[in-house]
Amino acid sequence: MTDTEVTPKPETPATVASAVLAAIEAQPDVFHMDHWAYLPEALRLTPEEAPACGSQLCAAGWTAHLTGWTLVSLSDEEQTEVTGTDDDGDEYETLASVYAERGEERRLICDVAAKALGLKPSETFWYVDGPTALKRLREIAGR
Repeated sequence: MTDTEVTPKPETPATVASAVLAAIEAQPDVFHMDHWAYLPEALRLTPEEAPACGSQLCAAGWTAHLTGWTLVSLSDEEQTEVTGTDDDGDEYETLASVYAERGEERRLICDVAAKALGLKPSETFWYVDGPTALKRLREIAGR
């Protein structure tokens, strides 16, 4: 029997932020704060796959991807029901064409990322520019 090396998924906010920064540094052309997950060559990006050429992921998209979620990007006309979380932590159902899924669970990418990075709703940085997002990730990572 041959041993195979498995890279564990990051679990603490600091290790998640470090993994996201490393992924962005390795593929800077994929990092764009304009899209949760833009996947031009496929509808899904599994955790085991690298983003294809032309893909775009924001900081939240990278976070969900690296913590074991499959990113789904349907056409704008297509939507499915997913779970979101409001500012009070209560869950609700909403329609989305871009989301994260794991097994039968479908969630908004922003909520998956906030939880993985240990952020409260008031602490998220999903609607900022790239340099500001990278700065926040470095703060979480302790860099």
